[in-house]
Amino acid sequence: MASLTASGRLISKLGEKGKIMSLDIVRGHISNLVVMQPLINVLKAREQEDIQETLYIGYPLAPSYDGTVILDALLVSERYGAVAFIFANSNDDARKVLETQGEIYFKLTNTLTQYPKLRKGRGLAFDPCAISIVAEEPDPNEIEDEYIISTIGGLNDEINGLPQFDKNFYPALVESIQRISTIKPKKKRANVKEQGSKGGIIKKIEAEIANLDRWQNNAAFEVADSPQRIRGLAGSGKTIVLAMKAAYLHIQHPEWNIVVTFYTRSLYQQYRNLITKFVYEFSKDEPDWAKLNLLHAWGSQSAPGLYSEIAHSINVLPLNLVNAQNKYGENNMFTGICNELNGVFPDENKEQYDLILIDEAQDLPASFFRLAYKAAFPPKRIVWAYDELQNLGSAAMPSIEDMFGTKDGQPIVELKNEPNAPSKDIVLPVCYRNPPWVLSLAHSLGFGIYRNKLVQHFDELSIWDDIGYKIDSGSLSYGSTVALSRKSGAAPEYFFDLLRPDDVLKWETFENSDDQYRWIAQAIKSNIENDELDPDDILVIFPSAISARKQYHYFAQHLYNYGIQSIMAGVTNSRDTFKTDGYVSCSTIYRAKGNEAPMVYITNADYCNGGLELIKLRNTLFTAATRSRAWVRICGVGDEMTALSREIQAFVDKNYTLSFRIPTKDEMAQMRTIHKDRSAVDAKKIEEAKKGLKLLHDLLKKGEIDASQVPELVSLQTLLEQGNAVGGLYGED
Repeated sequence: MASLTASGRLISKLGEKGKIMSLDIVRGHISNLVVMQPLINVLKAREQEDIQETLYIGYPLAPSYDGTVILDALLVSERYGAVAFIFANSNDDARKVLETQGEIYFKLTNTLTQYPKLRKGRGLAFDPCAISIVAEEPDPNEIEDEYIISTIGGLNDEINGLPQFDKNFYPALVESIQRISTIKPKKKRANVKEQGSKGGIIKKIEAEIANLDRWQNNAAFEVADSPQRIRGLAGSGKTIVLAMKAAYLHIQHPEWNIVVTFYTRSLYQQYRNLITKFVYEFSKDEPDWAKLNLLHAWGSQSAPGLYSEIAHSINVLPLNLVNAQNKYGENNMFTGICNELNGVFPDENKEQYDLILIDEAQDLPASFFRLAYKAAFPPKRIVWAYDELQNLGSAAMPSIEDMFGTKDGQPIVELKNEPNAPSKDIVLPVCYRNPPWVLSLAHSLGFGIYRNKLVQHFDELSIWDDIGYKIDSGSLSYGSTVALSRKSGAAPEYFFDLLRPDDVLKWETFENSDDQYRWIAQAIKSNIENDELDPDDILVIFPSAISARKQYHYFAQHLYNYGIQSIMAGVTNSRDTFKTDGYVSCSTIYRAKGNEAPMVYITNADYCNGGLELIKLRNTLFTAATRSRAWVRICGVGDEMTALSREIQAFVDKNYTLSFRIPTKDEMAQMRTIHKDRSAVDAKKIEEAKKGLKLLHDLLKKGEIDASQVPELVSLQTLLEQGNAVGGLYGED
């Protein structure tokens, strides 16, 4: 579960160009557009750069005996505290206006009183306000003193007359409005005796979790009557904002059929827990799981998925894993079955869902999004979240045109952020899970920044700025050299206060696997006995899905020798359970996705340094490193780990920055060709070629044949020279 912003140390609300923003607008359900825009105009005209304010449109208050109340608008301000705006109906008389305002005031007060941080003595530390907005000036004789009724024209004067708010309570007020306190960790960590131990440090980090930042706020609460994209770093809160959006809209529209879908099965329990907590906060009731569905993207014989549910809805028998693999091959099986279902999907009248929320979109094919589009009722509310480097394949995230198609030469879906409208394209630039040094190292290894040649790169160079990097030197343009580092404000201050980069990042090279597993087991023993971490604070990742079970068997024996219990997620326990109290979690990278731990050990990292499908392998390293909330240990064996260690050391020597030459578009395309996913047939051909070259090399070295006897060597040398000339363009030799 991703962490959020630091309580009492709120990150500056940086706009796209770094400008301080004083009024955020979070556009939920708009009840009266005619009044809403003039209200926004009044508030924006009052903007002051030293005051943080957020206007929530369509905000749900805590429920009372007669159900949840949706506020027309709620201003949360450092200067005025909480101010509810109520849009009176044109036919409401003064008595009705006063009655409605009184109800809203008491429900707002009741909501805030539930949070101890907002209390002073036996009551609230401040008095929230409620303002009714009417079309015409009311008769002053009909208005009681404690009520505020105003036209739009007189609203500015009424706001000026509001009592001043003690801004020391502002972080707690934001926390209470966003309901994030419900996801605070429940661990007491009673075993922690030393504040400076790793257990003491993670306890302090967990205590800092409080509020959504402005980007998360928009992603969670803004409702676009169209598709919506959320791009974010690992640890930027994508899962939390999708869970909150699902809960928020489930409460506002209980009649909607909502589905939350994802690639990693182990996310099921996390989503169920988060949504249950958020729905309870908004409604004091359980979610209606008949209307709010949690589905794996594919599904299985024992558990339905979005693909299988859509197939059943049009009376098509969904294909299972074995049949799909036999029909389309391992690398294309999900693409193939979704394409097949798209081909038989009726043109109309078979929509099922009012809202589809898709996590881990980077792991899903374009054909899946077209299927989701067809299954969604107009206006096609499909929200997808992704981080490109967490794709555990080699395919780049498809374009919007590829995902949803075109009609008459024009894209069916366009993502343009327009003024005075909910955002359709949101970037979450702040990473709350990973210390900045871990995140930058993950990007360094994921791209191969300090490898002799780059492995991959973003197609859109502006993404570096979007995800929180700044240019230290050079130019962010194709073919240019650049040095990048994390922006100030792109990470919470508590990482800098509590952690040291030389302790956060460590790596080790071993002669054999047995030495590696023994060292990790001893280190984990020290983590538990000396560092005051719990066993379930520790995650051990095995990068190779094929070899992981066998490798875990040997590693678990080393843990057992030290009296440490462990689980292999999805193998020795339920596939939906990732952590168990008192046990070290071990996992393949596929099970680890979407999860996190304070201490992460990456075993056999040498597996990710060479061979075929290098993009996939480097994405594995990126995903593994970004599971860490504080410390990461990268371990491996032999020459490949030695080479990987040189990359890590170069990154540290560059003061944890990224310095490299950006490839041209043609070079990027060539990288994708060289390092792409391979079919079993292609992989076999390459392995046979490698064996042949090795045999030829050995025969030449032994003098058993002469180079003149192999005329193909001349053309081979020419091809190699051409390849090196091109390859050298996008790497640092």
